[in-house]
Amino acid sequence: MEHNSFQPNKRESLLSRTECNIMRGLAILVIVTNNFGHLVKGVHPDNEYIYDYSNVSGFVDSLLHLNNLFPLELLSFYSPFGVMLFIFLSGYGLTLKYEFGNGQSVSAKRFVIDHYTKLFSMQAKGLALFLVFLLMYNVNEIVYFWPFIKQLFMIANLSPSLKIMPGPYWFFGMIMEVYIIYRFVFYKRSSWLMMSIVALSLFIMALLDPVEQLLCYLRINCCLALLPFSLGVLAARHWESFSFLFESKLRVILIFIVSFLLLTSCKFNFYSWLFMPLFVVTTSVTLVILLSNVNFFALLFGWLGGLSGVMFVVHPSLRQILIARANESGHCYAVVFIYLFLTIVLSVMLKSVFIKK
Repeated sequence: MEHNSFQPNKRESLLSRTECNIMRGLAILVIVTNNFGHLVKGVHPDNEYIYDYSNVSGFVDSLLHLNNLFPLELLSFYSPFGVMLFIFLSGYGLTLKYEFGNGQSVSAKRFVIDHYTKLFSMQAKGLALFLVFLLMYNVNEIVYFWPFIKQLFMIANLSPSLKIMPGPYWFFGMIMEVYIIYRFVFYKRSSWLMMSIVALSLFIMALLDPVEQLLCYLRINCCLALLPFSLGVLAARHWESFSFLFESKLRVILIFIVSFLLLTSCKFNFYSWLFMPLFVVTTSVTLVILLSNVNFFALLFGWLGGLSGVMFVVHPSLRQILIARANESGHCYAVVFIYLFLTIVLSVMLKSVFIKK
């Protein structure tokens, strides 16, 4: 496929299959790197589930007093967009397949079983790998037996304790909830109904204290995902209504710049933070459209996109044993590089095991 010419006027949809893969590659690289980087001592965590302004002020302080951790601080500040992109792509892909493609004849029961089985299979293999690493390097963690069982069946998100092992696997339970909501509530129904439900979820979250545990509970379940997922559904259903925005390279660049600035500004206020997924999506979509025309980036991120599912499943195991080395050695970037290298190599080796075609 040629990537050296920009021809948005010939686009039949918002994102081609190749561009979706590039977006997955970009998202997984951010997720894997940040899930390690934000655990390095001295790096301020980002506001993903709750809104703690001290995390924002900590980033501003690191910007004013630059040190060797600033690249990880910057990554942590913008990190949530990785997960949001996977959620957006899920909404986009499901809608194209089940409302316009060859999945229209699939029953609701078959839909739920197929997606649950697929997620269960990948997660079970990932948990087995994680347990092997725990047995080899940190046997004490095995005391968390019930969290493993709950996570295996993707119900750990529903537990009030929110004890999820390994941490990044909260995504499996959340995305399964969204799949069920899509099939039984959003599927082939009015987009206005869908956006009304999204608006209600945003309204409820806005009523809560920014650091309240209930907000964390709602977001780690489906509330965080509803907005980016619905944007994916809208992009698939109503592409023709806004395709004019992508008719020139200049427009795409302008949308990217404005979206990035709005995305950044959203981080500084609780209420605007709730709407951040909108600008995460517009920033990332325009970035991917631009990157897809640069051969090196298209090939690199497209290749990583093909590994994204496996990388997500295996990276917590490597993180578990390497984060202590990063904090003890004082050479965090060397350990981050080793961690990324091993994650990619292990993903290549295990791809045929984790993904059955």
